[in-house]
Amino acid sequence: MEQFWNSLDEPDSSLKYKRSETGDTRFGELVETRREKFGEEFKAVVIGFPYDEGTVRNKGRAGSAAGPDEIRRSFNRLTPTKSAAMTDADMKIFDAGNIKKRLKLEDAHMRLEGTVNWFLKYGYTPIVLGGSNDMSYADFRACEAVRGRCGAINIDSHLDVRDFSKGINSGTPYRMLIEEKILRGSDFAEYGIQEFVNSREHLTYVRAAKAQVFTLTQIRAQRNSESFMEAYRNVSREPGSVYVSFDVDSVRSSDAPGVSAPTPTGLTAEEILECAYLAGSETKTAMIDVCEFNPMYDVDGHTAKLAAMIVANFLAGLANRY
Repeated sequence: MEQFWNSLDEPDSSLKYKRSETGDTRFGELVETRREKFGEEFKAVVIGFPYDEGTVRNKGRAGSAAGPDEIRRSFNRLTPTKSAAMTDADMKIFDAGNIKKRLKLEDAHMRLEGTVNWFLKYGYTPIVLGGSNDMSYADFRACEAVRGRCGAINIDSHLDVRDFSKGINSGTPYRMLIEEKILRGSDFAEYGIQEFVNSREHLTYVRAAKAQVFTLTQIRAQRNSESFMEAYRNVSREPGSVYVSFDVDSVRSSDAPGVSAPTPTGLTAEEILECAYLAGSETKTAMIDVCEFNPMYDVDGHTAKLAAMIVANFLAGLANRY
């Protein structure tokens, strides 16, 4: 156990929040961070991946390395109640901290994969906060190793199937997983994909791999919830578990300005939160990650709050299972 904790820096205690008012509990009062208190009673475990080198390698803008702690700061201020359904999300949550900084990117991936693997093996639901989208490679590898055949949904504007002959970056994770025969194309859905930000060659590759592609136009033609559940059914038909990745740049820039690759079109804030709640509610969902939030370009904390609400909505859905 001690060797396991050595891969992680403890959470920053200054990020905790307490309203100190009777009847107004916040997540900051519910999330446990003390390692001596960790045990079987916890359901969800938060892990931070404070690395943005993958985005820089992909010619994107740096800054998402600061994402995990800024998501925590906003999350800790939220109340654990989804008012629309009056669903409590105040289950037992443990914050394990961040993967240690200043490692080579590939070494950081190994540490992340090992950490996620450990929590999955012992029955916890990991919530990984990024950081750049290349972390999805490590997350899915861990999920597949522990759970067996897994489906995957990439909620993103981009397909992330770039050539990786020069190494991993934020645009390569799913091509790497497919080429290494870890992820079957038939168990994979690309959700929220936008026109004019993906090449024809990449789209051809994904379709040749027999993955499902749900474009923003297609989602707009039918209800978001119907589209997401269609994607979920497709990737979970045979796999016993499902991994869902929430790239915040899938959301239009008016709702999420603080991302690594903003676009004026995209899912609305309400739509991605709906996806998070649905993903949490489904019993096959083994884990999620939230990536590409970039605090350097945020406006009045809008994107940090949205990323935090993705986590909160997922937890509200997860609470339904119990």
